Amino acid sequence: MKRWFVRILRVALAAFVLLILAVAVEIIAGWHCNLQGQLHPPEPRSAERQKITDGIPNYLRPEDDTFLSYPEWYIVWSYQEKADFQEHKLPSGFPYLGAVRQYWGSYCGIFRLIHGKYSANFGEQLMLVVIGTSFSAEYILKGAYEKTLGAFSEWTSGNQPTEEDKLAYQVAREYADFVHVRPFYEFHFARQTNRLWKTTPLFGAHNLRKWERKLYLTLDYTAEAFYCWIIEKLTHVTYGFEPSETYAWIENTADDALSGFPRVKVVKEVGRNAFIVDIPRYQEFTSITSALAQQGTQFVEIAGNSQLLVSLVAPSSYRDAPENATLLFSQPVLTHPEYSTFVLSCPITSLSGWLKSLNTRGILIEHVYDY
Repeated sequence: MKRWFVRILRVALAAFVLLILAVAVEIIAGWHCNLQGQLHPPEPRSAERQKITDGIPNYLRPEDDTFLSYPEWYIVWSYQEKADFQEHKLPSGFPYLGAVRQYWGSYCGIFRLIHGKYSANFGEQLMLVVIGTSFSAEYILKGAYEKTLGAFSEWTSGNQPTEEDKLAYQVAREYADFVHVRPFYEFHFARQTNRLWKTTPLFGAHNLRKWERKLYLTLDYTAEAFYCWIIEKLTHVTYGFEPSETYAWIENTADDALSGFPRVKVVKEVGRNAFIVDIPRYQEFTSITSALAQQGTQFVEIAGNSQLLVSLVAPSSYRDAPENATLLFSQPVLTHPEYSTFVLSCPITSLSGWLKSLNTRGILIEHVYDY
């Protein structure tokens, strides 16, 4: 018994070492970036603005957070891309390693852009390494399995989706939608295991594929639930509870014009048609700022900062950056290479006009990165 335990331990250790080596190889392969522009140095705030906002708790957030949040959001976009892919195709065809390399390429670009312009943000940098490593390990393991045993079970079903495949797509879609508005670790993966066994029949067409999916998804959802629990605890211990809103100083906005935005709260009136407001973070921030821009609202500063990051999805030939914006880098959409994600920096005072012009040109504003 002891001899078998030692053998199992050795195999597990060897597998872990191989996984670490695979992650290291993918980091090295992905750590390159073709920067197409540079950030402007941060602008100091005026004493007048400082005086007006002094009484508002937690008004200021570090400007480099808008840039450092991009690699974290890349994971969100990858989960969304994977869900879109699984709507019509089986998972073995998804480019898992390509996504891993794009994550590290995006982090490489952001690291080089902010280096020397902002003070070291060790906590955020460490967080990006941790979640990037775990994302890499997840996709390396899933890719290795799906392209071997998973692909074999797909073949046995004639590449026809089973009830378990359809449920896996539903969960992937729900998760992708969830992480647009809440931290990923709050998603209840443990409930999905129970849902899997309760809502899919034990037997039916393509039993080999059905049972392979049941066992694989049970292991996957259980591991995801445990990982989310660990990250949630570590996040709260390290950072406390992150605020779910961001302050914005807006002008050219009548008080009654905000009545159509129940999620926007007026914190302080700072002049005629000028307010400091509280706007929800995450993807809601993008939709609300875009809607405010359409009605003529002008942004003065957001969280006390003068510039922020925006990503667009457009045909890969797109090069016409809006006025006052700087194209920093781009990455192809892996499952639709005719499109690319373009990452740009924008002065906040130009944000409103910029968002309006992009909407009229039919370009998808993927995200406005709050702090």
